[in-house]
Parts: sequence; C-alpha cells; structure tokens
Amino acid sequence: MDHALRTVISGSYGKHFEKMLEVKKFLQERGIVVQAPVSDGIVDGTQDTFILLDEDPVEDPRTLQDSVFAKIRNSTFIVVTNVDGYIGKAAVLEMGYAVALGIQILTLEPVEDPNLGVYTRLLSDVFPEWARREQETLVNA
Repeated sequence: MDHALRTVISGSYGKHFEKMLEVKKFLQERGIVVQAPVSDGIVDGTQDTFILLDEDPVEDPRTLQDSVFAKIRNSTFIVVTNVDGYIGKAAVLEMGYAVALGIQILTLEPVEDPNLGVYTRLLSDVFPEWARREQETLVNA
C-alpha cells in the first residue's frame, strides 16, 4: 500500500503560478506527491479566464475541475498559495471542498476571511523550513 503524502496546490494560475511552482518543488523535495498542478507551463489565458496548462489532458473546464476534486479526495492536505491575501474563486471552491471532506488546508499567509481562516494552518507551521526558505529569499533579493 502506498503511504506517500499527497497534495494539491491551489491558487490563482493567472496571478501566482510561479509561487505555486516554488511550493510544488519544495514539497516534492520532501517526498510529497504533488498531484496538481500537473505541469510547469501555462498554455494561454488571462487572469479572467480558465487557464489551461500545457499537460492538461482535456480543455473542458468542468472536466478539469472535476479532476482536481478527485485529486483533493486523494490528498492528505491541500496548499493554497494566497499571496498578498488573494485567494481566487476556484481556490475558494477547492477550499470548501476540502473542508467538506475534512482535509487539512495549509496556506502561505494567514487567511483574513473569518469563515475560511478557521479551517487553515500556515504551511510554515507544518514545514518550518518553508519559513526559513522564504526569509532567505527576501534577504537575497
């Protein structure tokens, strides 16, 4: 039986995709299976459209969202990349789905919304090395 930790990284592909990829690499380096995003490249899209990734098997938004839901069901936890407090609409939907399933939600920053915030923990609380990594990034910037 496979006992690997599994996750889905949720967030705005249009606004924070690069940060999502940083989180993906960080988690993979710790042996965690990142089920989504499936690839490191965006096909096209703007912040106001459904964004496709270069390795998405289909283009239908509902089918792709349903596949993310399936991956969330198979996750130990999800990570929401809420940079500068922004949580996209799809990410909020995915957070609600995770809450309904009792799946832990980790975030990069505290969630300001009191209804969502009570269901989240900081990624840096669970993985203290994330906080150290982010601090080093700021110092070297």
